[in-house]
Amino acid sequence: MPTSAAMPSAAKSPSAMPSAVPPMSAVPPMTVPADVRLPVKPFAGGLASGHESPFPTSGSGSGFASSLPAPVAQAIEASRMAQASGGTAAGPDQLPSPTIPAAGGGSDSLGAAVQRLRLSSSTDLRDKLGRSPLIQTPRGTSTAVSSGPRPGESSSRAGQTSYRAFDAHSIRADFPALHQSVHGHPLIWFDNAATTHKPTQVIEAITHFYSVDYSNIHRAAHTLAARATDHYEAARETVRQFIHAPSRDDIVFVRGTTEGINFVAQTFKDSLREGDEILLTELEHHANIVPWQMIAREKRLHLRVLPIDDRGEISLNDYRQLLSSRTRLVSLTHASNTLGTILPVAEMTQLAHHHGAKVLVDGAQSIAHLPVDVTALGCDFYVFSGHKVFAPTGIGVVYIHPDMQDKLPPWQGGGNMIQRVSFDETIYADPPAKFEAGTPSIGDAVGLGAALQYLRQFDPAAVEAHEHSLLEYATQALSKIRGLQIFGKAFRKVGVVSFTLDGFSTETVGRELDRHGIAVRTGHHCAQPSLRHFGLESTVRPSFAIYNTHNEIDVLVDVVSRLARHQR
Repeated sequence: MPTSAAMPSAAKSPSAMPSAVPPMSAVPPMTVPADVRLPVKPFAGGLASGHESPFPTSGSGSGFASSLPAPVAQAIEASRMAQASGGTAAGPDQLPSPTIPAAGGGSDSLGAAVQRLRLSSSTDLRDKLGRSPLIQTPRGTSTAVSSGPRPGESSSRAGQTSYRAFDAHSIRADFPALHQSVHGHPLIWFDNAATTHKPTQVIEAITHFYSVDYSNIHRAAHTLAARATDHYEAARETVRQFIHAPSRDDIVFVRGTTEGINFVAQTFKDSLREGDEILLTELEHHANIVPWQMIAREKRLHLRVLPIDDRGEISLNDYRQLLSSRTRLVSLTHASNTLGTILPVAEMTQLAHHHGAKVLVDGAQSIAHLPVDVTALGCDFYVFSGHKVFAPTGIGVVYIHPDMQDKLPPWQGGGNMIQRVSFDETIYADPPAKFEAGTPSIGDAVGLGAALQYLRQFDPAAVEAHEHSLLEYATQALSKIRGLQIFGKAFRKVGVVSFTLDGFSTETVGRELDRHGIAVRTGHHCAQPSLRHFGLESTVRPSFAIYNTHNEIDVLVDVVSRLARHQR
């Protein structure tokens, strides 16, 4: 296929790094302390009778930490040992935890108790939760994991010898939206599975682009066009490095995960024939169901569904039985947005390829929480949204395996995706240009690049360990509340907890939490088949990210537990 004459050569060479990138002055270089530990703050008091922890106990020999990647498990275990021996390690919030009231008992009003829980009427909780400037956080008490490249690390990333020390306090200082109050209470953002807030570094990168370097891209000789093109292609290169794709040509910008899946559905459908099968899982978001239903109806295909069990897990044996010579595509989530279940994507991809099927992975819920290496996963497509990973809305990514790029036609026509046009024919540009018709979301792409650069400061093992510690702590604490039921107890999960509370609609629980400044999602979470497996139409869903703390979970649990007690 001819090379596009409309794109500068720098944009077509994987080895050519753009010369200009947004300034990241707000992110100082930092080193990792020698005595690095990642503390985990265990929930005191155990579980209420009749409530089973979804995680095996650490003393069992096959405990919670053993289900995690080795660096994460080692970080958690080191923290527990340090706390048991009276070491200096503490929870990322490093504050004495308010006692979570046992179910049944106590006569204080919900509002008064929460006010006391916030520790002081004269001191804002944002100070208690560490929203002080970065320089005020003692390096010796930061939480961190020793640096080192993750498996499949690109050469540029592998050369990085240190990470910014992982500390929830300093991270919170980077996110201005977390510094506000809602209904008179400091905002606690537990709606991260829906969207994430943006660090100052991302906001500044976008502001700088629109203030100084804004132009359309690829088709002009003037300086600002060259700068804008450099910024846009630098973002593409950052994405490539972040997900370990072989080439920048493998990275296509779209509006988000939903558009990305629709893009693949509309371009892949030409290879499908009547009677072919598409295999999904019961965990899928509607965005990974509806496009395939539309294609199946159009092409007379069969949709097959891999069920989940009552823990929210899939069976690989069931999966093997569903695969056949008729399977043309497996489209699956990397991590469930409703139950948090992490699927064994690499193994599932290998099994699908054995049957000649292609694999699409919905990475919307994994991109900010798990190390992603598309080469190691072996998938044919990997799709995610920027706004789930601290970037703006309106930008997303489709990774396309090199072997698939020439097999897919353009899905939209227009400028920027052609080499030559006449009234008789059009010759398309090479990927990724042939999949990006028209003026793209340049500023949003700049924001995505800045967001991924921000996240790359931190050791992925530290991020994963921190979020797993939040998940374990929240799960155990919420399980103490009588009448509260948690759905989705998979052995490996991202930081998502879905629950119901006897005697209250999920909307009522959500409104009560909002009254105390806590943002959670209620409803079906655009994953109705997952919830209907449990006979549900709605759950309350707190979900966690790098800037959340154990103290915030204490506030959540206190509000819910007192609400439950008032019902009785």
